[in-house]
Amino acid sequence: MVQRTLFICLLSLCFSASTGAQDVLRIGTTALPPTLGNPYRNTGTPHIYTWSATFDGLTRIDVDGNLQHWLATEWEAIDDLTWRISLRDDVTFSNGVPFTADAVVSVLDYLTSDEAVREAVAREFSFVRTSSAIDPHTVEIITIAPTPHLPRTLPLLHMVEPAQWERLGAEGFAREPIGTGPYHPTKFSATKIEYEAVPSSWRKPTIPRMEKIAAPEAYARTQAVLAGQMDIAMGLGPEEAEVIAAAGGRGLNWPTAALWAINFHHGLGTPLDDVRVREALNLAVDRRGLVDGLLAGIPELPTQAGVSVSYGYDPDLPPIPYDPDRARVLLSDAGYPDGFEFVLQGTIGSGANDAAMYQKVAQDLLAIGVTMEIKTFPVSQLIRSVMEGGWDGDAFGVTYAAEPNVDVLRPMRNHSCLWTHPWYCDERIMPAIEEALVTFDVEKGLALRHEVMRFYREEWVSLFLYQIVRFAGTRANVRGFTEVHGYVSYEDIHFVDE
Repeated sequence: MVQRTLFICLLSLCFSASTGAQDVLRIGTTALPPTLGNPYRNTGTPHIYTWSATFDGLTRIDVDGNLQHWLATEWEAIDDLTWRISLRDDVTFSNGVPFTADAVVSVLDYLTSDEAVREAVAREFSFVRTSSAIDPHTVEIITIAPTPHLPRTLPLLHMVEPAQWERLGAEGFAREPIGTGPYHPTKFSATKIEYEAVPSSWRKPTIPRMEKIAAPEAYARTQAVLAGQMDIAMGLGPEEAEVIAAAGGRGLNWPTAALWAINFHHGLGTPLDDVRVREALNLAVDRRGLVDGLLAGIPELPTQAGVSVSYGYDPDLPPIPYDPDRARVLLSDAGYPDGFEFVLQGTIGSGANDAAMYQKVAQDLLAIGVTMEIKTFPVSQLIRSVMEGGWDGDAFGVTYAAEPNVDVLRPMRNHSCLWTHPWYCDERIMPAIEEALVTFDVEKGLALRHEVMRFYREEWVSLFLYQIVRFAGTRANVRGFTEVHGYVSYEDIHFVDE
């Protein structure tokens, strides 16, 4: 408690210079992008929230999972391998340079080059063969294989000013980024990014300056809002959002297109290789009690490896029951009447009440004789293990994240044989996944996605837990803050008189 209080005091000193200023929007988050202003190195939270302040993609996905125009106004599949995309003609970068088709071509040339091997976004566009500017506001993209999902992938194609990128390279640009968004970064430090508004942006902001502030503890961010030292605190749990609301601020929550799960390492010769064991673990968890007790009863409970807003979700799959008696029978049938032990690796602090969630799951599993030992590790190690392998446990916590394209197939690039270091690979389902990725037949594509969802449910590939819901809190005078599938509309945020 002493350390926490000291941290709050230090935090107060850091923010005291800007306290009360209404011309600065101060947003607290768990962490800042380690790659500063390079929007291609990672695609996960909380870093993806930062990109929409400075950059725009070509399309967006709305709150209902529908594809929307953004920098692109139209798109058309000329044939199975050729897409033609029309662009807005009224957009400029923050340095005044017009946004044209050449910028799109420049970005795709980089992402498909050997230089981009470290960029997470490059893997998202590995289907691109070539791109070219047909005219200043029309781009043609030729793909290696049929790519019907291309328009839904374009939110990740953040536009950077080509001359700045060419002059500075990826590392230099990261320190001096130029995009088409409403705010331009002016200073990066370990705990803060400072921005100036871009009045000429096509998404015209209303607040002259902005600060993104890293404060890892949700408690610290909550106290900063209560003290008027932050205007918005992201990455909270329901209790912190409720505290802010009770003090006269605003507590917010919203669902995502991501499912939280405990993912089993298959093929290691452990009890988790048996589908009966995996089903037993799923039946042993009281999900309703978990979300009611820890997440204010808000999250959707899973029926499959996706959530209902995602394209390809199968509405006919039934809920997963809570049935510990049946779970014990399954364990006995599998040869484990006295249960067994396994090790879970989990990050703490990356999701609302995740530490308590792991403890609740462990308690439920212990009731059927299964001991889940929880070993915590940092997000950086999770990312490294996902990318390179080298796990130390039998299972780990991570999402089935359909954001930002909100398609149930997006998580399959990690949770299947498509991944370079797979923790789960079953060749039986790969033909359906691969065909769903290339067919332009809408009905067939949906049917194949439903087949994939049923297979992952029947094989109990993971311990499916709940839809991820995000929580935030704001001061009473803040309006217009929303986050949709990783996108924050910074230009809509404004202050009102208290």
